[in-house]
Amino acid sequence: MQAPTDISAKHLPVRMVLLTGPMGSGKSCAARSFQQLGVPVIDTDLLARAIHQDPQHPVMKQIAQELPQLLTEDGCLRRGSLRTMLTHDAHANRRLLYLLKPHVLAAIRQWTVQQTAPYVIWETALLPDEPGGFMYDSALLVHADVQIRLRRVRQRNPDWTETDIRQVFNMQATLDQYREYADAEIINQGSIMELEQAVLQQHLTFMSHWSTQ
Repeated sequence: MQAPTDISAKHLPVRMVLLTGPMGSGKSCAARSFQQLGVPVIDTDLLARAIHQDPQHPVMKQIAQELPQLLTEDGCLRRGSLRTMLTHDAHANRRLLYLLKPHVLAAIRQWTVQQTAPYVIWETALLPDEPGGFMYDSALLVHADVQIRLRRVRQRNPDWTETDIRQVFNMQATLDQYREYADAEIINQGSIMELEQAVLQQHLTFMSHWSTQ
């Protein structure tokens, strides 16, 4: 297990596991399995959504000034922007992430300092080395073959075409890039029971490192 990567915060009271991987890999299913084992989990996508769907949040004024094409008349991020606009505008995508990330990290830190478990899970599709990235003690990569990921995303987004999905995939890091930062991997291509067993084994590993520290 690598030394902690400290980019965003210091001296948090619990260990942090970055649960990461590309879209459709099964991060949310793995996160639920960790929750069933009593591990606190926070989803960075949900935190970001709570921010960009709140027109009163301070960052939305800055987004409105720089990226007005992404917002509705009510001042919220347009739903579906990921595949309809951001896949075609790399600058807007990078800028939106840059503006949102400090606020997401602040919310994560606020949540983390309230936890008392030996470790917590931060679920995210982002790489830990990106500017303003994540402090973590271990990075766990969940992944699957592209065709499996395509099928999963299509099942939960039936209005997306394969082209839409592949465009979003192309915005994300490659598997080799994820692996560069991963301390452990779960290949999620089987049944939910197989995933739960893999999560349990990883949980036992984390607990052996941290439960008495």
